[in-house]
Formats: sequence, C-alpha cells, structure tokens
Amino acid sequence: MGRPKALLQWRGLPFIEHVCDALRRAGVEDRVAVLGRDSHEILAGWTPAGEKVTVNPNPEHGQISSLRAGLGEISEFAEGFMVCLADQPAIDPETYKKIIECWLANKETIVIPRVFRAADSRLKRGHPIIIPAAHKALCFEGPPDKGLHWVTHHASVKITDLEVKDPEIIRDFDTPEDYDALVKAG
Repeated sequence: MGRPKALLQWRGLPFIEHVCDALRRAGVEDRVAVLGRDSHEILAGWTPAGEKVTVNPNPEHGQISSLRAGLGEISEFAEGFMVCLADQPAIDPETYKKIIECWLANKETIVIPRVFRAADSRLKRGHPIIIPAAHKALCFEGPPDKGLHWVTHHASVKITDLEVKDPEIIRDFDTPEDYDALVKAG
C-alpha cells in the first residue's frame, strides 16, 4: 500500500480506530494492538483509548509473529483471545458480539466466522476468530510460514464455524484499488 494500512482513513478515522471502536462497542474490555515497523508513525496518527500497545519485533515473519507478540500482553487468566485484523475496518460491532456469544457457548473450540460469497456460491471463512487459551501454546509451536492456518488446522483443535451475514469478515485491503473501492462506497 506504500503506507501503514492501520492509518488508512475511512469515514474520518484511521482503520485501526474503526477496529478498536467496534471492539469497544462489542464489549471487549482487554484489547491489545500489535504494531510493526511503522509503530512510531501509527502512534503519531492514532491515540489508543484503553488499548495496550505492543510492537512486533519481527514483522518480517508474518501475521503469526504479530499474534505471538500480542499473546505476550494478554492476561494469564484470559480464557480465550480474538484475532482481529487492522485492515478490516468495516466489520459491524454486532458481528463481533455474535462471534463472542458463539465462543461463550463453545469455549473449547476455535470459532471462525464464515459468510456466503456469491462470487463463487460458497461459504468462506474470515476474521476475526477466537482461539481458546488452551491452544495458546500452539500459536508458538507452528512454523512461521504456515501462520495461523497451522493452528486452525492442527489435529488437536476443534472448530466451530459460525455463519454470519457480514461480508466484511472476508474483506481486507491489500491494494490501492481495494482501498479506493471502500472510500468510494462511503
């Protein structure tokens, strides 16, 4: 993108603030924002509102290294953790609530939302996901190149797929064209 995705503006706020605000509105009290190589720039353009902030010392190792950095900041008493992406600013707070409610009823499983995608007439998994704290060690065991996929496909885990109506769970912004489409849509 040529600039930190967390700071891309949408509806007058940076992406990271949209995600954090949606989590606040969904009732998530303990939030950890993991920043990478652009941490100083992000903190100059965004003010945390109760979020703990940590910096991933190895962002070149991919998304799993950010998850590992964030896990170092969660309470030892946490029963689970939700993995959210900074480039998903349009997820409805109600979707977060539904995912949380599903996990509360299925605490021994990883909860992954999925939505029907008309483009190929199938259900597609997305983010955020919730992982039980019992699987925290798995997040540190897998090879970095396999990322979170290694955890969600490990033989020891059970998955609960939650069908949602929010197409934003599968939408992220990896190109300037993706971002332009979001801005134009309002």
